[in-house]
Amino acid sequence: MPRFVLTQPLPRVQALAASLRSGGHSVIELPLRRLVPLADQPAVRTTLNNVFVHDWVIFVSPGSVEAAWPSLPPFWPPGTGVATVGPGTEQALRAHGFDAESVPCGMVRPRQAPYDAASLLLEPPFDSPRGLQILVVRGEQGRDDWLDRLRERGARVEVLAVHRSEPVPIDPSSLERASEWLGQAAQTPVRFVFTTQDAIEGLDTLLPRQGREQASAVAVHPRLTEALRKCGWTHARQVEPGEAGMLAGIESVNRP
Repeated sequence: MPRFVLTQPLPRVQALAASLRSGGHSVIELPLRRLVPLADQPAVRTTLNNVFVHDWVIFVSPGSVEAAWPSLPPFWPPGTGVATVGPGTEQALRAHGFDAESVPCGMVRPRQAPYDAASLLLEPPFDSPRGLQILVVRGEQGRDDWLDRLRERGARVEVLAVHRSEPVPIDPSSLERASEWLGQAAQTPVRFVFTTQDAIEGLDTLLPRQGREQASAVAVHPRLTEALRKCGWTHARQVEPGEAGMLAGIESVNRP
């Protein structure tokens, strides 16, 4: 049975770790960052309480859903549509009881991988959003190029940061165990799971390179799998984002 090393930010890493452990897997949690909610700030809370003034709300990640949810209205306004950049974010909404079928405008997300903001802009109404008032719910840091394209197409875009990302100290014992597992990858399969570029770059300097050609590394976007291969992870593969998709994907990866 393969071992797993998870690098998602806190607290997101904990749910996947619990699911894998319940299936009998050995798991190391190795987060490099923590998502800190900002929804208790008055300006953020006010904007979330008044989402009905927007035509569409775009959630860019499961973390943005988790941070924003406590301040959202108990009933979603019928005139406001919801969009996500992928199935993981949609799954996070549904986990909180969000019923897309009850929203007249519906829910929009990219129909196929890669699941990212660029793909979302290919979907109606974001391919031609002139006149739409759009609220983008995300973290303090994020790419702005796709927001510029929405504005160039005539949309009025407001960005709301509902969490910030801050570094966390790595547990030395967890890092040591992960390094040992990596060195034993030829005998006992181990799979490293990445969802951010920060984790790939941070662990590249902390983990030994020996063993990366035997271990499996999985990521949720083609850009990340390419970055992993450049760092020596020969068996880097893409899986679907979101806990359900990641579970299905990482458990189906055969031993190299």
